[in-house]
Amino acid sequence: SYWWALAIGILTVLIIYRWLFKNVRAFRKTMQTFYMKLPVIGNVIIYNEVANLTRTFASLLSHSVFITDSMEILSKITTNEVFIEIMNETLSNLSKGDTISTAFKGKWAIPVVAYEMIVTGETTGQLGQMMEKVAGHFQMLHKSIIGQMKSLIEPILICFLAGVVGVILISIIQPMFSIYSQVK
Repeated sequence: SYWWALAIGILTVLIIYRWLFKNVRAFRKTMQTFYMKLPVIGNVIIYNEVANLTRTFASLLSHSVFITDSMEILSKITTNEVFIEIMNETLSNLSKGDTISTAFKGKWAIPVVAYEMIVTGETTGQLGQMMEKVAGHFQMLHKSIIGQMKSLIEPILICFLAGVVGVILISIIQPMFSIYSQVK
């Protein structure tokens, strides 16, 4: 009988969550870290971020943009606080004379394959081409995992809809039988 209070409570929680996510950086980083550590959803987020950042980085390098300027641009185009922090740390390390791979080493949000490809690109002097390959690889992984999720969700939705249709049918047929039994 108090469904309206529950609806208002849920709506209030969602509004507060949205406001905190937009305005409080620490909350946003905590929630993004939580989402990125979830088993399947985390891979989707990480693969998408890595693909976008490496593709943009490759494009910037191929157009002769300095690496420090590229890192600054990369930190501005992403909305993920974890990757913004990694880009800012990379920019700080580059100003000290370190390599990009040094800043990416051991970061949980940077997959090992991406790190190894960055190391290879730096040592061979073909960082832009390696970033393009990394972007292609992670974009393929992202599409693959999304396809797997869709193929998993389809049977679940079919079962859910079958259950809903079954409940509707039972709610229609059951009164008909009760009326029929009263007529006899």
